[in-house]
Amino acid sequence: MVRAAKNQGPDRPSLADRFRQASDPSLADLLETFHFDPDKAEIFLNGQRMVLTDNAGLAIMRRELISALGYDRARGVMSRIGYSIGSGDAALALELRKDGTLFEGFTVGPQLHSLKGSVKVVPKVFEADRKTGYFYSEYEWHNSAECHAHLKEIGIGPHPGGWQQVGYASGYSSAFFGRPIIFRELSCVAMGHKHCFLVGKPAEDWDDPDGELRWFRAEGYPDRPASRRKPAAVAVGAPDRDDGPLGARPMVGASPGFNVTLHLVDKVARSEAPVLFLGESGVGKEVFARELHRRSRRADRDLVAVNCAAIPDTLIEAELFGVEKGAYTGADASRAGRFERADGGSLFLDEIGTLSLAAQGKLLRVLQEGEYERVGGTRSIRCDVRLIAATNAKMRADVEAGRFRADLFYRLNTFPIWIPPLRDRRADIPLLANFFLRKFTARHHKRDISFDDRVIRLFHDYHWPGNIREMENTIERGVILASDGEMIGVHHLMMSGDALQPEDGMSHDPLADFIIETAKRPQRPPIGAALLESGLSHDEVIDHMVRSALDQCGGNQVEAGRLIGMSRNQIAYRVKKLGLR
Repeated sequence: MVRAAKNQGPDRPSLADRFRQASDPSLADLLETFHFDPDKAEIFLNGQRMVLTDNAGLAIMRRELISALGYDRARGVMSRIGYSIGSGDAALALELRKDGTLFEGFTVGPQLHSLKGSVKVVPKVFEADRKTGYFYSEYEWHNSAECHAHLKEIGIGPHPGGWQQVGYASGYSSAFFGRPIIFRELSCVAMGHKHCFLVGKPAEDWDDPDGELRWFRAEGYPDRPASRRKPAAVAVGAPDRDDGPLGARPMVGASPGFNVTLHLVDKVARSEAPVLFLGESGVGKEVFARELHRRSRRADRDLVAVNCAAIPDTLIEAELFGVEKGAYTGADASRAGRFERADGGSLFLDEIGTLSLAAQGKLLRVLQEGEYERVGGTRSIRCDVRLIAATNAKMRADVEAGRFRADLFYRLNTFPIWIPPLRDRRADIPLLANFFLRKFTARHHKRDISFDDRVIRLFHDYHWPGNIREMENTIERGVILASDGEMIGVHHLMMSGDALQPEDGMSHDPLADFIIETAKRPQRPPIGAALLESGLSHDEVIDHMVRSALDQCGGNQVEAGRLIGMSRNQIAYRVKKLGLR
């Protein structure tokens, strides 16, 4: 466990000293990823394009957001932006200092904050244990650009102004440790204090976790209709419970893609329009469908779910619309279909693209007329059902190929909602991983199980072709194989060598393929050890860097300085010292 505080005795460096040591020399490991080319109007950091922005413009944007959306919604927007940026930077931190201490690795985030000109970060307390999941930290912020901009435009008030920065700290920490961690700004220059002060700890450790979690939700939904049923939580971190099957679990997410989808769900929920969820297999279409029902005016009635692909074509009409006695051999009694069971509520048709053309015709009549007939019946039955459908198929291509009725498609396509794949919602990965870890440790009666650093990096880098369903199954496998008190490692996710390498020599497990391929990649030798073995002094190492940079840049001292993070004057000094022309 890493445990550090401000006062550590005369013989031990303070936390602030360790923070500075991790930053030397001049954030070289971070600047290594920095590229500045004014001729092309390009600035890149870790492969991501950056923009130099006038801080006054950000302050004006904040004022306009508050005017247009109101204080709470504007704060939520800025917090979610920061959360997404922070979660992305965590992947860089896990890679840059994977061989350093936990504190050194975590320090990348605050250093990036300083490098981007956001704020000077001074750590006061840092206590963390990846194995147990314990985390507690305290930081001071000095010269915060965001908080000073808030002070200038909004003035001193009762609330802190570091909205995006707090979101960044929360997103970065959550992704770094693979569990929901929330920071809260307790003091702020925007509240009249000398400097800003914030505390971070796991979401469930706060006395009022909802107080800060609400800023990372898509909306507050104050007008959500009342229901006799307890709604699922919609938050950055879900509670320690298991609501049953995949479609009944709480909503978990904080990424822009998750929030946009949830926002669309809320917009359409209280209408009666049919909704079509689109997306790859495993993205959680049924989860969002159930959330749509919970937010609708029909929330106190049933949601009946049907997987159309799991029912044979010969039985699908009877399953949906019911059967009259004597309709076919074996029909000894009349039986209600799913539409009758869902009367007054909602009917969810998953994999709707697999319906036969005959069933599609009857479904179209229900949507147009609000009535249908049982199989073998002659009496029209009225129904009051909200239809929700989902598919991973390319519906327009199916229409063009004649596999799906165009008129039905256009009725279903009244309000389509695309759910992005997990690889495009990386801010959700640590939250989902933590949720499934708690779910399966409870289900399989395991204790004190967590993820090691390599697994957290793997989860960030892997493209998840099976989306959330694949992650759920992978983590359950790891929990089953890990012992009490053990950290889940990569080997827990791969099963046995026989399972990974079938007779054709190829793995049929995409995650295993990814792990094996990653392990085969050439690793860059540790440069520090090579330099020590060379016997070169500090000055000699810099001299060699300057010579190489000048050779690569054709003698251009400005470009050479940019290449290795030195000023032109520093390069000129070395040139003169070495007697170079």
